[in-house]
Amino acid sequence: MPMDTPVNRKYKDRLFRFLFGTEERKSNLLSLYNALNESHYDDPNDLEFTTIQDFIYMGYKNDVSFLVEDYMNL
Repeated sequence: MPMDTPVNRKYKDRLFRFLFGTEERKSNLLSLYNALNESHYDDPNDLEFTTIQDFIYMGYKNDVSFLVEDYMNL
């Protein structure tokens, strides 16, 4: 990207939230987590969503976060 091109810092996360951000799709989120971390967890019910609704922290919105064995993933 050329240095004089402004960076678009706004993004749309609707697709990500649709695929991974609901209780009904915990198995998708667990599959993603396992793929990214080379782990082998198999019970989606061990995931706990910790998303804070309408919370702004330093300009970023906490859209999807979850716990796996006491580790928070954003």
